[in-house]
Amino acid sequence: MIGDKKSTDPGLSAAERKTLGEHDAQEAIADHQSARKAFHKNRERRREERMGGEAAAGPMVAPTPELPDDMPIEGVLLSSRIQNALRAADLKTVGEVREISDEALMISLPDFGRGSLSNLRMKLGLPSSAGVRPTSKKPT
Repeated sequence: MIGDKKSTDPGLSAAERKTLGEHDAQEAIADHQSARKAFHKNRERRREERMGGEAAAGPMVAPTPELPDDMPIEGVLLSSRIQNALRAADLKTVGEVREISDEALMISLPDFGRGSLSNLRMKLGLPSSAGVRPTSKKPT
């Protein structure tokens, strides 16, 4: 837009409309490129922050029976539901999870049911004290 004139104003010649339209298009392209550049800059900044946080936290490990008792639960690859439940129970290490009974977990945590318990015990290779067995997806 040049001055107060728009490419859609009546009474403009075709050449004036074309010139104003081209100018409007150039402004729109410049605005789009500026927004795109800002988006990519912000995305890269957020990525760097995330990568720095992950590096500081240390690598995540797969849950196995061989994990040491002093291994922090935050560093074990468990589902969000299980992580949140263990955090709510104030359990911080694999050893603490190994020591707590099935009953205590299921009673004290409302979002921690038989499926979550079975999954946790199976991944950590722990026997179930309440007879909870892993649910099998395959017919036996």
